[in-house]
Amino acid sequence: MIVRAYVLFEVDPAADDVLHRLTLHTLGNGKVLASRLYPEHIVAGLEADGFEENEALANFNAAVAELMSENGVRRATALGIILNP
Repeated sequence: MIVRAYVLFEVDPAADDVLHRLTLHTLGNGKVLASRLYPEHIVAGLEADGFEENEALANFNAAVAELMSENGVRRATALGIILNP
């Protein structure tokens, strides 16, 4: 199953390298694509493959928790989660 999600991160505008650090995460067998919308907002697309349906959301939650642990990240809001078999 492929899991795609879009997350809006509220970040400290003074943390210049937070965008780069977010995109360095591989999240197991997935990837993170991120772009800065405003100095304090980054939108990220997360994609991973190979999960069973019941573990997909748990892995998504773990991925967001990992990304939120980055210095300069203040809050994360999931904008959408898409599960494709």
